[in-house]
Amino acid sequence: MLGPAVAAGQIPIDVSASGRAISAPNPTGPLPPDATNNGLAATNVSVGIEAAGVPCENCVLHGGTPNVGLPFPIFAVSKGSILTVSTWFQSTSYTGPCTASFVMKQGSSIVASGSYPYPGGCMAGQLYGVFFTVPVPTTTGQTGVIGSVTGGANKSSAVTAINVQ
Repeated sequence: MLGPAVAAGQIPIDVSASGRAISAPNPTGPLPPDATNNGLAATNVSVGIEAAGVPCENCVLHGGTPNVGLPFPIFAVSKGSILTVSTWFQSTSYTGPCTASFVMKQGSSIVASGSYPYPGGCMAGQLYGVFFTVPVPTTTGQTGVIGSVTGGANKSSAVTAINVQ
């Protein structure tokens, strides 16, 4: 849900409809429950310029498995560009409904967001990635990107930043 605060001249957008996902078995399989993250944790959020054919699963030559191909993560972006925001997470011991999401904030103002309820939920011993197509905000400056996953009583987040120029 978008908050009421909006950056000057910026209309917050919801890009949930652009969400797409991949998953792969964790090479170590399910792990015992841990009290820190209840078996479900965001591991990374990245931002890159949208590129054809990526993200892709097990597509990195000599990358071992599992692997993913991504748009190269970047920090400085130009207005008018289209981005891929990737939220990565791992379900070590959690099985149940889960949703990946992100918010893009300039100061306290949300300028873009998206959520993706994972079809069939999460399963213990799986790695997940959810990707959204996002236009670069029209307001310049530092922009925080927070990727998160929720499932059951657990919520876990990862943070990165971009500089809109």
